Amino acid sequence: MRLRLAPLWIAYVIIIAFGVLFFSVYVFREPLGSAVWKNLHSAEAATALNGSDPELLFSIGNYYFGGGAYDTRKAEIYFRGALEIDPSLPGAHYQLARVYFIRGDFYLAEIEIQKELELHPDFSRSYYVLGLIHGYSGRLKEAETAFKEFLKWKPDSWAGNNDLAWIYFQEGKYAEARDAALAGLKITPNNPWLLNALGVALLNIGDKNSAKGAFEKALAVLNAMNESDWGKAYPGNDPGIYAEGYSQMKASLEANIRLLGDTSHLI
Repeated sequence: MRLRLAPLWIAYVIIIAFGVLFFSVYVFREPLGSAVWKNLHSAEAATALNGSDPELLFSIGNYYFGGGAYDTRKAEIYFRGALEIDPSLPGAHYQLARVYFIRGDFYLAEIEIQKELELHPDFSRSYYVLGLIHGYSGRLKEAETAFKEFLKWKPDSWAGNNDLAWIYFQEGKYAEARDAALAGLKITPNNPWLLNALGVALLNIGDKNSAKGAFEKALAVLNAMNESDWGKAYPGNDPGIYAEGYSQMKASLEANIRLLGDTSHLI
């Protein structure tokens, strides 16, 4: 039996169809890559279509840094990839600094946050991360300066006031720690972190009765929260640690309340 060949015009149509398809994918690869990422969250497919878009790579990095998945290794890869294409991409060095801070690599974290400040000095949120890096590195005076700079930009930040109170406490400035906690409580009156910071500051000032009241209120608020609520205060952290962190904070408050005992006679 002789093999019947398709008419030549059919072959031409198939070739043209593939050519049109290839041309369409090539021309529209950028929006296609973004669409694939937005709808399917397939990093491999999205970057295969459009691996030269720094904004797309940055978006993928954010996804892996707590935006839907948690993988700091992948987040670092995509943030680095975005910077290879656009070395001055806003926010990329900032996010890398956060990745390294979470890992406890304060040296690399500081390098990245300083780069962000050099490139984008008006992005004052970087001072908050810088304050954390200095605070955990034991450079308290520099941390204090950084948090104050951040609060100039965002005075209504409860976290900024809470961490400034944390630095003041480590410096032995208990009255200043109290005032920073109170400033934060004007913004979020039922914030367990600020109430705890206030309690610790008051305890060290010698106002045990007020300290116990702050601890008890903090514990009551914390008891009304769940682990996910607690974790919202730590963006970028592994959700797997939320349960442990929540439990540790609760145990600390309970221990402080037991330590203070009956303070009614101190009124």
